[in-house]
Amino acid sequence: MFSARSVSLSFSGVRALAGIDLRVSEGELMGVIGPNGSGKSTLFNVMSGIYKPDSGQLEFRGRMIAGMRPADIVRQGIVRTFQNKRLFSNMTVAENVMVAGLKAAPGSALGDVFGTQGSKAAMRSCEQRARQSLEAVGLTSMLEVLAKDLPYGAQNRLEIARALVLDPSLLLLDEPAAGLNPSERGDVRELIRSIHGRGIAIVLVEHDVRMVTGLCPRIAVLDHGEKIADGPAQEVMRDERVLEAYFGTQEQRERAHAGE
Repeated sequence: MFSARSVSLSFSGVRALAGIDLRVSEGELMGVIGPNGSGKSTLFNVMSGIYKPDSGQLEFRGRMIAGMRPADIVRQGIVRTFQNKRLFSNMTVAENVMVAGLKAAPGSALGDVFGTQGSKAAMRSCEQRARQSLEAVGLTSMLEVLAKDLPYGAQNRLEIARALVLDPSLLLLDEPAAGLNPSERGDVRELIRSIHGRGIAIVLVEHDVRMVTGLCPRIAVLDHGEKIADGPAQEVMRDERVLEAYFGTQEQRERAHAGE
């Protein structure tokens, strides 16, 4: 479905990604983990067109997408959420999702001004899709609530609803459980399972390693811009390179265990 081949990116000589290879199959749920600064969000920015790689290839369903504008990548079917949410705080929950949905709807601004039949039909369709997306994340009881008045966990779900309204076939989730308490994390975990159950492929970036290993049969691990492991979750978490990236060398781990 998606492949990144030898993707590299640097900022002012500082290496952010170094020769990354990554493949995602149709309908797959996979995780990407790594310590802070390992390149996870940068990888998402490259996959979604926010950054153009210095080298390498990005292919989605047989089409090269490296260098495409983010909006064009969304139209191909790759949609992402953001760790730092940019909700329209003074718009309602429903309006926040409709803004995203109207971007992909037929019609024009001029048609909206004059209330043409085509624009009215597009608006009705957008309203319906927005409601369906909000139903999927459990926010239909908050349609008229301003985004700024939502609890933090509900804001995370609203961010996901804005992605779902764009009808993704590949959904990139950037730390959807960040800042949540254990109960809210459990809700997000079940939401991800529900979305995946609809046949949507998901790549999950998340600091909560336990959540990722519990959800994702396959995990890729980044460290200092390099992919150091990729495979079944339980095998990856026993990989010495992964243990060293998170917890230090074997000698350091043994000293910590001994209480030195």
